[in-house]
Amino acid sequence: MNIGIIGCGNISETYFECQKIFNNFKIIACADIDQKAADKCAKLYNIKSKTVSEILKDNEIEVILNLTIPQSHYSVSKKVLTSGKHVYSEKP
Repeated sequence: MNIGIIGCGNISETYFECQKIFNNFKIIACADIDQKAADKCAKLYNIKSKTVSEILKDNEIEVILNLTIPQSHYSVSKKVLTSGKHVYSEKP
């Protein structure tokens, strides 16, 4: 399963490490409202850096991992769902 991440903060490292342990998902792209943060994450993990709009339109990505700040979770999760993708989030 191909995953995209929105929100390239510190917690994203945990998910990159976990994909080494579990073989049922692969992170292929990231996005952040701070494009520099997305570019840095993409370079570090050898994945694609995209804007939020681009990652939502990417047909290769089946699930978006929403790692944004709590205040943004609802709006980002709603955008993900209305774009036809699944969303995973640690926060309600």
